[in-house]
Amino acid sequence: MDDLCVICPGGHWKAVLESLIERHVHLGIREVTSEVFAAPLGRDRLLRTHGPALALRRRQRFNHCLVIFDHDRCGDDRPASEIEDGLNRKLAEDWGDNARALVVDPSLEGWLLEAHRVFSRVRGLKGVDVRKWMADADLWAPKAELPDDPRGVVEQLFLNHGARPSAANYRIIADEAPIRMDVCRAEAFRRMILVLRSWFLP
Repeated sequence: MDDLCVICPGGHWKAVLESLIERHVHLGIREVTSEVFAAPLGRDRLLRTHGPALALRRRQRFNHCLVIFDHDRCGDDRPASEIEDGLNRKLAEDWGDNARALVVDPSLEGWLLEAHRVFSRVRGLKGVDVRKWMADADLWAPKAELPDDPRGVVEQLFLNHGARPSAANYRIIADEAPIRMDVCRAEAFRRMILVLRSWFLP
């Protein structure tokens, strides 16, 4: 059996997660055999309603499973933690402690913005001080940990500078983003790292 399957909403998530899992040394885990599956239809809403069922289809092939999606697109106004707890109870029926759901609040882009200094690796953003540009454009207040709409802010940044907010460019950022638990503020990202470490110690 392979070590890990990850079920996510689409190509942007898939690109980021594949990059992160390949960086096993930075994550503090051993090298794992894995596959990331992107939901073709329904995306975040589908994973909220059918994530455990989609995971069960892969139970015979993988030892562990992560189901991950964005809170702001899942069609449920309940707190992300409440949605996550319900999914984890369902996953545990078939996987025990070997599967987890992570509902990222508000979205993937909130993770990426913690690495705003490496956005300059993206063609079109070279030489751009992303944090300053967003502050000057009143998109990200100087003292705020994150902007109110991380996805919208990232898309506006890319389009304003002639860059594409594509899965390929998200992967470029993920390839270079620092992975440091001592400075990481994205709670879901921290929890993902801790879950992976609990499963795949070096």
